[in-house]
Amino acid sequence: MRWRAKVAGWILLGLAALAFALSPALRAAAHDFLQGFRLRRLLVVPYTFSMPTAAGEALSRILGDDLAFEPVEPRMVQSLSEAEALLGFPVRSPARVEEFITLQVMPAASARWTVDVGHLREAMRVAGAEDVAIPDALHGTVLTVTVGPILLATFEAEGNPYGWAQAPLPVYTMQPEGDVQPLAEAALRLMGMPAEEARRLARTVNWQTTLLLPVPMAPGMTVEVEPIPAAGQDATLFTFPQAAHTPSGEALPVRFLLWHDEEFLYLLGGPGAEPAQLIAWARGMGH
Repeated sequence: MRWRAKVAGWILLGLAALAFALSPALRAAAHDFLQGFRLRRLLVVPYTFSMPTAAGEALSRILGDDLAFEPVEPRMVQSLSEAEALLGFPVRSPARVEEFITLQVMPAASARWTVDVGHLREAMRVAGAEDVAIPDALHGTVLTVTVGPILLATFEAEGNPYGWAQAPLPVYTMQPEGDVQPLAEAALRLMGMPAEEARRLARTVNWQTTLLLPVPMAPGMTVEVEPIPAAGQDATLFTFPQAAHTPSGEALPVRFLLWHDEEFLYLLGGPGAEPAQLIAWARGMGH
């Protein structure tokens, strides 16, 4: 039971971290804040984190006054009906899963970034990204994102723990509207993405229809990303080799399946999860 509880906690942390990554404002990223954003494609981009070690605190100091965000706390609930009452939308649980180890609701949260060109240029210098041009015209641009509310849950199937999350698609605005490409490149560099990759993505991604999910990797860490058709949509299977271990020390791959429809994002997985089982659950959720 201790092993299961420990893994359940690990899964919740993973779900919360991935939900956090889906909010670019909370990661100092503004690359897809567009008026009239319509998600049609989810692009997952793993990359090796590259930034001077001491840069993090300096970046927080430089950009802190430009970011407005009120932290929210998850609320534990006892049933799906209680969760639905707080979420304000119907949840779609994995097929034949009726009992949960934990159920939490993360309230909706909005973040606002008022771009100060001087601060942003200083942040780029600290991040070692002076080569990114920040146009004067971006000064005063207000970028807003609203994420959630989010359902975070863990459950057990055939003795193995799993995590599951469901959330409405993020809502983005940019006022006044303008060229988001410079902000895209700047944001990706502030997230520690190597220069060539950040520049390529900023110039080639259709930011009006694409939600970019950057996955920063520590040196030596690996992740396999595979597109898979599931639940009538293109899904993405993440596999983190040797990311978890059994009590006996045996390494386990951690897998998560991520997909979306016209209303929601879904995430499902855990240590040792088999792709076929995740896909079957996803297809069985219905719409």
